[in-house]
Amino acid sequence: MKKALSLAAVAILAFAGAAFAGDKYDLKVSTASAKSGSKATATVTIKAKGAYHVNLEYPHKLVLTAPEGVTVEKAKLVAADAKVSKEELSFTVVATAAAPGKKTIEAELKGAVCTESTCEPFVEKVSIPVEAK
Repeated sequence: MKKALSLAAVAILAFAGAAFAGDKYDLKVSTASAKSGSKATATVTIKAKGAYHVNLEYPHKLVLTAPEGVTVEKAKLVAADAKVSKEELSFTVVATAAAPGKKTIEAELKGAVCTESTCEPFVEKVSIPVEAK
């Protein structure tokens, strides 16, 4: 029960665009907001914490699943599409909503953070809010 509540809290924080604080990295998701029919951008960012750094050699990727009425410029973003440094990994998502309203792009983020002695791959389920006016 405790684990289910924790997972629900993480999903709510990611959906709301807030930062998720783990002991290895923070995950932050911004909202894509624009007029309907116009391109909107959101960012999905991992910021390494403490002794951890982003693995510069890992094949980081963000795979997007857009809901009906939303198109994305690119459904699969790879490390070459991201801004990658030892401190941060950041993907920019470009989406267009056909009509006014709120939608959610579901995504899977794969990456890795490391210390001097270990590397830890991660997979995060991410919800990216899209608001069209």
